[in-house]
Amino acid sequence: MKFAIDLGHNVRADGGAVGIRRENDLIMEVGKPVIQLLRNAGHEVVECKPTWAASVNDSLNRRVRTANASRADVAVSIHFNAFGDSRANGTETFAISNQGRAYAAKVNNNIVALGFTNRGVKSARFYFLRATSMPAILVECCFCTSPRDMNLFNAGKMAQAIVNGLVK
Repeated sequence: MKFAIDLGHNVRADGGAVGIRRENDLIMEVGKPVIQLLRNAGHEVVECKPTWAASVNDSLNRRVRTANASRADVAVSIHFNAFGDSRANGTETFAISNQGRAYAAKVNNNIVALGFTNRGVKSARFYFLRATSMPAILVECCFCTSPRDMNLFNAGKMAQAIVNGLVK
């Protein structure tokens, strides 16, 4: 299979959330191993994170253009949630299409199996989901603002859970 993997935010004009840990750091800790695990399993991976962007909209457009040009089978955007109340915790995965929702459910269930609260598979009109030309999901791995989630978080296990949800 061919995967378009977006390591959300992580460019100067498109910063992520800051909580107990920085979302940008967490995304890289999980996303880079996701890419490597997929490649090690024989899949083709296109990384969609731009090296530069002038704005958040430019960043999103570049990510989607890269995904669409790749003609990948599935597009995945990796993120970490944040909320002002540190009691908010858990995993949620977003998709629009039926195929996307099927991938989202598998990924979400694999992450929940690590002990995270199941916030479910949800529909949202996020630009990455609606502008990609293939089934797409956006994974909110857990909350970078939650002591519970950050104590439970293990980048290697999270990466493996995402990969298992995508290919098994």
